[in-house]
Amino acid sequence: MNNWNKKLILGTVQFGLDYGINNTWGQMSEAEVFHILDHAHANDILFLDTAAAYGNSEERIGKYLNSNPDVNFKIITKFDLKENNSPIESLEKSLEKLKTNKIDTIMFHNFDDFIKQKSEDILSLIKLKGIKFDRLGISVYTNEQIQKICKLHLFEVVQLPFNAFDNQIYRSEYITLLKENNIEVHTRSVFLQGLFFMETDKIPNKIKPLLKNLFTLQQIANKYQVSIEALALQYALSIPDIDNVLMGVDSLEQLKSNLNNVSLKIDYKAFDEINEIIVQEVELLNPAKWYS
Repeated sequence: MNNWNKKLILGTVQFGLDYGINNTWGQMSEAEVFHILDHAHANDILFLDTAAAYGNSEERIGKYLNSNPDVNFKIITKFDLKENNSPIESLEKSLEKLKTNKIDTIMFHNFDDFIKQKSEDILSLIKLKGIKFDRLGISVYTNEQIQKICKLHLFEVVQLPFNAFDNQIYRSEYITLLKENNIEVHTRSVFLQGLFFMETDKIPNKIKPLLKNLFTLQQIANKYQVSIEALALQYALSIPDIDNVLMGVDSLEQLKSNLNNVSLKIDYKAFDEINEIIVQEVELLNPAKWYS
């Protein structure tokens, strides 16, 4: 049996916001949040991914950790640089909400947030490494951004999209580049914000061009007699150069289901077939473009 649970990062945007194209439940209750965190801890999930912009997600995590001092999740959060917050100001606010003095990783939410920063603010932030946080990270969208980041030698962690559509065809070369620069690779959007599970008649018109690719993915799942959920999740986890895979959940039952999906045995030939899926409408791989 693989030990992929430790490779998972539990995404917590749903703890504080209604999120995802296929979310029909809305924001979850605090009790549900605590049950999810209990179950994640009991099943060897080590990382939580949150952000200042995720509603009250940080506060809920902080309250849970304060009530469970023996639980030691590694926390990844992201700056909120609106209202002219400096990175340090945002970090301090997050630490207060999380009820901790230090976190594992602090990240820029996107490349634009990073390049707008003054060099002196970045230098001041770096001085807090090892004191307020262990690693500096950044979330990216494009391969061009990855190339630029590798030249900076500033970040220890990069989070990028990766899934059955935004796959090895588009990302392999750049994931290898990150590893060559000793940067840890975290991936997100493993289910493409729930698009993989949507009923076809509910898919917005703008992303209907992806229906042919969804059909191919379903054919692969049927051929190997697994669910799309299990196939998509294990595909990302199977890539050796991906260190951690971010997985959001809408409920405790969904977390249990996903952990079960991680434990299933899937023929690796299925992953080879996913690597042959080519999305022509590359811009639709970014969910931010679905509503613009």
